[in-house]
Amino acid sequence: MLDAKPAKPLVTVKDLKMYFPIHTGLFRRHTGDVKAVDGLSFTIFEGETLGLVGESGCGKSTVGRALLRLYELTSGSVTIDGDDIATLSSEELRLKRPAMQMVFQDPQASLNPRMTVAAIIGEPLDEHTDWNAEKKLARVYELMDAVGLNRAFANRYPHAFSGGQRQRIGIARALALNPKFIVCDEPIAALDVSIQAQVVNLLEDLQEKMGLTYLFISHDLSMVRHIADRVAVMYLGRIAELSPREPLYADPLHPYAKALLSAVPDPDPETEGKRQRIILQGDVPSPSNPPKGCNFCTRCPEVIPICREVKPELAEVRPGRFVACHLVTPDNQKAAPGSTGGPEATEHNQQGEPKK
Repeated sequence: MLDAKPAKPLVTVKDLKMYFPIHTGLFRRHTGDVKAVDGLSFTIFEGETLGLVGESGCGKSTVGRALLRLYELTSGSVTIDGDDIATLSSEELRLKRPAMQMVFQDPQASLNPRMTVAAIIGEPLDEHTDWNAEKKLARVYELMDAVGLNRAFANRYPHAFSGGQRQRIGIARALALNPKFIVCDEPIAALDVSIQAQVVNLLEDLQEKMGLTYLFISHDLSMVRHIADRVAVMYLGRIAELSPREPLYADPLHPYAKALLSAVPDPDPETEGKRQRIILQGDVPSPSNPPKGCNFCTRCPEVIPICREVKPELAEVRPGRFVACHLVTPDNQKAAPGSTGGPEATEHNQQGEPKK
């Protein structure tokens, strides 16, 4: 994990939208859309980890799949290593696949139960290389070593492994073609707590050795704090706050980010006893019928009239920190302690890139 944000962007997302049509009636008329992702813009820099957090159903996994074009984008652009994947033909996209891979949430469901470990890890090599069997097997063994799997397990089937071992198989498969960018879609959510730290440490080690760039999607805020360089907080298809890790956890600015982080337990009993938990009232609105103004206005404890009428734009309110809230503006915010100096103190544009 990097201490300073790299200067060169690898993934640039601009106004990404993913709508899923709603069809009703005998003739399956199009009567609406589920707005799973509704206008996201951000950048992921080479070698960094961007954490993506939020409640279940906020659109995190949809973002990850859209970035790899596992879904056809409704609108917007996703540029990975200089190529806008939204405009690539099927063949061009196939040639781009080795550079971008995914580690799925459920390691059991993502592995073919009829294939051996060697076949699963080697499948990308079958698809994208013309290597002979000997060279492929050597690469499979190399990948098994990299993720901590015994080579003797190469001819076993997925059912013979624990959840953590299955996830290691999935990680090895994702690494097979030396990708630059990996989407980790809640890779520890289905694992025991005792195994989660091992998998996260493995991802960090691999990132350092191979120069990988991650989008780490999770609802485990403590683990995101451990692995991420910057964190984007999502609510109902939009980014509420985008910030470097430590400033966000020390002083969240958006009311939703405050409520979300107040739920993270503190290991210090004295500090935990003094913390005030923010309990949000009401339910999350339907993504098929979001509020007219701010998506969070129906549950926000600090709501004002403009929130119900006008959608706030994601704007830089402190160096490197972006918030979509009418109550948080550059005019009424002072610089955060420790935010001056260093790469995080430079001016940035809306995607998080340093301004020239």
